[in-house]
Amino acid sequence: MKTYAVTAERNGNFWFIRIPELDGVTQARTGEEIPVMARDYIAVTLDVPVDSFDLTVTLLAQDGDRN
Repeated sequence: MKTYAVTAERNGNFWFIRIPELDGVTQARTGEEIPVMARDYIAVTLDVPVDSFDLTVTLLAQDGDRN
């Protein structure tokens, strides 16, 4: 199964989610929404089911450093 690397960075009230392999960006309001929003973005972009791939999520500090 394909795995997509995703990074999420807190900025104010939102998490900015980047999916570099697809040159994609989306956002979430809570940390729990990060995988949901990332999956939705990937599924819509590639026209595939949301359960047809895996994610690895890396949370970044506000200065871009990995946590």
